[in-house]
Formats: sequence, structure tokens, C-alpha cells
Amino acid sequence: MIWKILISLARLSLVLALFWMLFGRPGKRGSARILSNGRIEFAPDRIALWAYPLSIAYLFCLAVKALISSHGNPWDFFIPAIFVSFALQLLFLFSGVVVVSDDSLEKVYQFRKNRRILWTDIEEIETDKGRVWSSMVTVTGKDGTKIIHSPMLADRPRFLLELKRHCGEELPPDFPREPIDGL
Repeated sequence: MIWKILISLARLSLVLALFWMLFGRPGKRGSARILSNGRIEFAPDRIALWAYPLSIAYLFCLAVKALISSHGNPWDFFIPAIFVSFALQLLFLFSGVVVVSDDSLEKVYQFRKNRRILWTDIEEIETDKGRVWSSMVTVTGKDGTKIIHSPMLADRPRFLLELKRHCGEELPPDFPREPIDGL
């Protein structure tokens, strides 16, 4: 009896730790890397890089466990299907790396096609300034391409500074003016 309680507490601790690794720690995502060719890379930190595969593996394990304990009822396949769909969503929604260069803004993905917007093709910059949990910056190009700097990525103030540097005076009036540490 006590072992079941301890195992349940261990599972709950794992889920809370994964949630904290993925969505907690706002503002503590590290700094952007300056590459040798002058490009600036905004990548997820190492904790988020570990949390994604662990979360996907945990969801697949939950699906397998639910399949093993099913009794052959067609509805018993519904819960594992939900776990697998969440795992696949997490896999394909993994935040790619945003790369700033002299001529463009690019989002590099692991499992999807990369997106690129030239600085002259930027049509809209939207920031989630009013929301407490979100600090996303969405850049939209003339062709509808969107590049999102999510809270999973490093160094939001530096990203905003690069947008200001490359876009000049064509920024929206509500563009945030955040302090830049270390620059």
C-alpha cells in the first residue's frame, strides 16, 4: 500500500519537474549565441532540450501502459490515442532556433521546413505585452510567414534589440522597451 503512494508521488514529482522545465523559469533562459559569421542564434536552453524528449517518452509510456491495461473495449483506445497525439504535437511543435543575420530573420526547425523573412519584408511585429505568462514576439512577413520567438528561447531583450536595430523606425508604437543587461 505504501509503495503505491510512493510511486504516485514519484510520478507526480516527475510531471511537475517536466512542467517546470518546459514552462517555468521565465526570463532565465540564458543568452543568445553570437556565431562566427556574425549571425545571432536564439536557441532553447539545455534544460528545455532535455525536457522535450523526456516529456515525449513519458507520454508514449502512458499510452503503452493504458493499452496494456485495456480490456478490448473500443473506448479503451481513446486515452492512448490522446497521449500519442499530445506526444506527436509536442514533437512537431518543438521550438526551433531563431537566427538573426544581416539580411534576414530565420527560424530553423528540426522536423519541419525552415522559415525565413527578409528584413525588408517584415509587415507586422506583435508582442504579448499584456499577458502575464506569455512573452512571445511574433514577426509576420508580407507573404504571411510567421516567426515566433517563444518563452522557450533565450534572450528576449536581445531579440527585441535586434528587431529595433534592423527595422529602424518602422516598429509599432506599442513595441516594448525592455532593459538590455550586459550590452
